[in-house]
Parts: sequence; C-alpha cells; structure tokens
Amino acid sequence: MTYATPDHMLARFGERELIALTDAENNAAIDAARVQRALDDAQAVVDGSIGVVYRLPLKGCAKPQTAPGAPIEYAAPPQLTRITCDIARYYLYSDLAPEHEVYRRYTDAKNQLEAIADGRAQLACPWGGSPGEPVGSDAQSGEKVRYQFSARAITDDVAGSYK
Repeated sequence: MTYATPDHMLARFGERELIALTDAENNAAIDAARVQRALDDAQAVVDGSIGVVYRLPLKGCAKPQTAPGAPIEYAAPPQLTRITCDIARYYLYSDLAPEHEVYRRYTDAKNQLEAIADGRAQLACPWGGSPGEPVGSDAQSGEKVRYQFSARAITDDVAGSYK
C-alpha cells in the first residue's frame, strides 16, 4: 500500500513549492521522479515505525462500498498520508533551521511515528475498523507466542546443588 502520492504532495504544498524544490534544470516543472524518491524514502521510515505494531504491508482502511457487491477498496490511514508527505517534504529541502516550519512538521511526524510504535497512539480509519493486522509476539511466524509456566518448588536439596 502506498501511503502518499505526488498528487498528495501537490495538494498539500502547492505546485510553486514543489517546482522550487525539484526543478534543478529550470524547466518550470515538478520533477516527478525526485518527488517520488522522497516519498519512497519517507514511506520506508514510516514502515520502519509502524512495522513494530502492524504486520506489513499494511492493509489500509476499507472504504465504504459504493454499491452492493462492489469490490472493497482500501486507502491509507489519513495520518500516514500526512506524516509521509511531511517527511518527504523535509527530504526535498537541502538545508533548514530548526525553527523552520518544514523542520517542525518533520519532527512532529517522527514523534507521532514513535508514539504509534510505542503504543501511545494508534492509527485510525475514518470509516471504522483497523488499518492492518496487529503484530503478535512473534513477528517472524505471525503467531502469538504463548507461555505456560507451572509452579516449581525450590527446596534446600535443589538449591544446594547450585553451589
């Protein structure tokens, strides 16, 4: 699942800014490949954080069906679209002061990802449901690890053998 597209970046930040950030050859056009590379890098950062909580690839949020029997469409949680765009925008800039708005939004996005990974925040779907399958205790096998312990008495005879 793709969390954000160049169209999302265009809608959020405008054509003028994206041209200024990507047009190295003065063509007065957005370099779509450069925008996509920043989005891909940002998505990798997002996956690295949410992969702690959700099994990847993320399923996404199921959109309401437009007609009975219509196939179910999935969309990225809006939080991830915004976070991915903010990180990608930061990657397009070459030099920023810490007080710059782009840097602050990047820092906020990273903090939100950390909160999701730590369980202090969660991804929300606007139409209800879960955006993906939670990772169990054993991320490799996909199964939750269950432990069963029995009571064990430690007597002087047993403890004496551990000298």
